[in-house]
Amino acid sequence: MKLPKLALAVVFPPALCAASPARAVEAPTLKGKTVEVLIAFEAGGPYDLYARLLARRLGAHLPGAPAVVVRNLPGAGGMVGANYLFNASPRDGTSIGVLSQTLAIGQALGVAPGLKYDVEKLGWLGRMTSNVELQHSLTRFGFTNFDIARQSEVVVAGTGPTSSSVVFPKLLNQVIGTKFKLVTGYPGPRSAELAMERGEVAAIVKPWSSLKATEADRLKNREITPIMQYTRERWRELPDTPAVVDVARDAEERELFGLFASGGALGTSIAAPPGLDADMVEMWRGAVAATMASPELRADAAAANMDLDFLDGAGVAKIAADTFAISPGALARARKFAEDIARQ
Repeated sequence: MKLPKLALAVVFPPALCAASPARAVEAPTLKGKTVEVLIAFEAGGPYDLYARLLARRLGAHLPGAPAVVVRNLPGAGGMVGANYLFNASPRDGTSIGVLSQTLAIGQALGVAPGLKYDVEKLGWLGRMTSNVELQHSLTRFGFTNFDIARQSEVVVAGTGPTSSSVVFPKLLNQVIGTKFKLVTGYPGPRSAELAMERGEVAAIVKPWSSLKATEADRLKNREITPIMQYTRERWRELPDTPAVVDVARDAEERELFGLFASGGALGTSIAAPPGLDADMVEMWRGAVAATMASPELRADAAAANMDLDFLDGAGVAKIAADTFAISPGALARARKFAEDIARQ
């Protein structure tokens, strides 16, 4: 099998990762080895920022203090990276991945071509933050509230086939009659962001945590307008921006929108490939938890204005599994929608 080309390797030697002493964990040592953190999105985007935040401090909390290498493998809204981690990455504890929050939804729907992973067989290690995916626009374009999309065409950028940036404009168009015109093919949020800056599209989707970290001044100056949160409820920092369930007209529509918005709870999570023994998975869960709790990582996050909302590996595994626990009627409607858009 020809494997995808990996790009943008960055090495964090153990000396640069030094932090508080590693927590003692009875687990296999990684001394003398190199750990790879695979990022299923391009450099500069929100997943990339969080993965590098973790990688910078991770080596100090792994037994044997290995070097940590970060590699980007973008494509298809995170599917290329997930497929690689699941099928081709080493099964010796030296490979983990930061994956898309839509993995479980895409698998539940079962209509995306090329999907070759099973989220319930991954070794979930922890969540760095939950994701409040925010559709937003540059204020100068005049797209200043969601109702405008009900009345006139709004051009928006889309990344992978199971990403919120693609799914929700199509879902809203079909269910409540919005007039989003979707331009697809962008490999990730950073490419979509550049397209908006060039005026190719009027709105994009990006996690709120990343947007406020990278665009604090423009948000303060109201050069950026939040339009819609693709979440099940409004985030506490965005009380005046509607959640997607708020525009539902009845209970069934609310359940439908809520299903597709459920990926926010999975958020920016870390997984190991299938096939690792239980001791190795527990070692990794402990190392991720210790890294996330370290004063050094928390200071790094605060300096970059990045939100942390840690959840342990067992909790993340439960969220992934719960995606499949939905009523047959809601799932049937969701799958029909997914099949319809797959044919478009």
